[in-house]
Amino acid sequence: MTSHSAPSEARWAQLPESAAIMLAAPAYFCVYLAYLFWHRESEVGHWLSLVILPVLLVWALHRASGGTLRGALASLGLGKVRWTRGLVAALLMGVILGIFQVMASRSGEMAMDAFRTGRAAWLLPVAFVFMLLTAGFTEELFFRGFLQTRLEGLLRSRVAGLLLASFCFGVYHLPYAYFNPRWPSAGDWGQAWGAALGQGIPAGLILGALYLYSGRNLLAPAVLHALVDAFPAMGILHFGSG
Repeated sequence: MTSHSAPSEARWAQLPESAAIMLAAPAYFCVYLAYLFWHRESEVGHWLSLVILPVLLVWALHRASGGTLRGALASLGLGKVRWTRGLVAALLMGVILGIFQVMASRSGEMAMDAFRTGRAAWLLPVAFVFMLLTAGFTEELFFRGFLQTRLEGLLRSRVAGLLLASFCFGVYHLPYAYFNPRWPSAGDWGQAWGAALGQGIPAGLILGALYLYSGRNLLAPAVLHALVDAFPAMGILHFGSG
């Protein structure tokens, strides 16, 4: 009787931990968002908040349910995937959206000057590598590999996971849109909401859709993200504006 009324320890551990892993992502995002309103985080800080801590959290929860580090990394888009899948689309979209960013950015004129003078030949690759190692990888691992994947599991829908993760990506930019003086919306809550959601949600939809299209190859959205940011970043890197 006892053996039928109480589930085994292994079975009990597997089911709650699976739910815990999926719930951990939105819970972590809410805590992290509150933290961003209190502290303006650097790119180095992103590596701790958006990469190291989420990876450790997922690994710990996987271990608690009998999983492995390899399984935890695979669940974040860092497993055995075709690393070339989706890259052509990422490069094409990155160039198109990157040029659009140059035209819309405050540093657009400085970036255009880099093309006119030929400095873009070395500035663009440097800016791309810099953005890939910072926002490109850190934000894509968090919002696509960590958050979108688990929201999809919670909601049992790829579309719903994509939409909610894209909304979160927009809200994530709100403290930057309000507090960062480099944003035109700085100091104005109404404009900050419009700028954060107006830029973040469409970007999140594009990046998240590419992540799904590429078979959860995290490199594809990371490359696209880095390219889009690299074009306007050329002016910042060259002229050293802060």
